[in-house]
Amino acid sequence: MPIINPLETTSTTGGISATGDSSLGKDDFLKILVAQLQAQDPLAPMEGQEFASQLAQFSSLEQLTNVNTNLESSQAFDLALSNNSAIALIGKTVDAPGNAIDLKAGEVESLSFSVDSDASDVNIDIYDSTGVKVSSTNLGAQSQGLHEFVWNGTNSSGALLPAGNYSFNITASDAVGNFVKAETFAAGLVTDVIFEEGQAFAIVNGQKLNTNEISKVSL
Repeated sequence: MPIINPLETTSTTGGISATGDSSLGKDDFLKILVAQLQAQDPLAPMEGQEFASQLAQFSSLEQLTNVNTNLESSQAFDLALSNNSAIALIGKTVDAPGNAIDLKAGEVESLSFSVDSDASDVNIDIYDSTGVKVSSTNLGAQSQGLHEFVWNGTNSSGALLPAGNYSFNITASDAVGNFVKAETFAAGLVTDVIFEEGQAFAIVNGQKLNTNEISKVSL
């Protein structure tokens, strides 16, 4: 039985090949214009107005192509700049969404948080590794935005707590007692920076963190 080889369905007209791509580039546009000029009737040539209109369309297409090329170059440059900035995070301490505290003996901890709107009453509660509340502090009124509370590592009675893992939580309310949304941020050391699909991620406390989530960088 004879073998029939399928043929590629490609047709050509005036040197322009028609393929599955329906987009029209500036080179294709120019070929069409040249083909029209070559095929026009010498006794009834293309009118100047129509010819000028087609030239204007070609000029607009070329400008749009150049703009698109420039945008792609700009995006590539911005990505390279962002990646270089991410590398500079290695060895730095950063704040990112979280509530973990790694208390070291004899040290104080800076605990960061934010409130979505002005709050008339803000409380910070600290828990040990078993979930028991060991300290509670009223911070009073806090304005909208990012804030920092320095914890000296003591419990509610003022006694020094042992080094170890702790966590903290923020509760906030407005003047009429309505809940105000708050977010906590944990500090950690950036040990590595990895790149996946053009996006930079920082490795903080063993966790992969999008660099866009970092709210603070310090030495």
